Amino acid sequence: MTVRVPSLALLALLLAACVSAPPAPQPLKPPADAAPPQAVPAPVLEQAAAPPVLVIDRLPDDFPHGGDPREAADIDLIVIHSIGGPTCKDGAIWFTPANGSAVFWRDWFLDQGGKSIHYVIGRDGDIAQQRPELRTAGHVSFGGIMTEVNRRSIGIELVNRGDGIEPFPVAQLEAARMLVADIAARYALPPEALVTHAALDDRMQPDCGGQPLRRNLDPGPLFPLEDVRAAVGANPFAGPGGD
Repeated sequence: MTVRVPSLALLALLLAACVSAPPAPQPLKPPADAAPPQAVPAPVLEQAAAPPVLVIDRLPDDFPHGGDPREAADIDLIVIHSIGGPTCKDGAIWFTPANGSAVFWRDWFLDQGGKSIHYVIGRDGDIAQQRPELRTAGHVSFGGIMTEVNRRSIGIELVNRGDGIEPFPVAQLEAARMLVADIAARYALPPEALVTHAALDDRMQPDCGGQPLRRNLDPGPLFPLEDVRAAVGANPFAGPGGD
């Protein structure tokens, strides 16, 4: 029998087939002092800020409020006043002081026979209600410019001298915006429904030391009427408002 010796090329192929495949690469180990991997925090969904809430100091439900009952449809005005106002003292114009909180002045109105108001807003933004909205309040004594004002309006007093010198604090104005916007939303009133007491009463007092003197200037030239009107319709708060 003849034995055939494999060629050198064939031997090379056989040897290559016998060589095992290279080992799979191993993952690199971090150094012993390496910091552990940090977990990626889940995205936090931003929540809308809760709207501010009107906080109003109210009298008990069984309190004898006074005033005449009326319907919501009767209301088409909001009148802004200031506690202080001009008077003549020793021949000089003098503005009455206006010290105290909203509750202090609310209780003061309770002792007045012919004067009353629906709300008082203090310098710190505190709000006190004297009379329910669906009962009239005696806060405008003159009906020559606009008839039956008390019958058709809600009156708001600001604790301020009303002299055009004392500023209205930020907290007080913010409370006024919130309260006015709340009232306007519930009675479907436009921004123009907010008016000043001075705009409704143009009567004059006797001259004081030779100077003419209006009866009512409130709430005074520093009150930002248009700014507060702009809050009407925005309604940036959550109740409860009303009675």
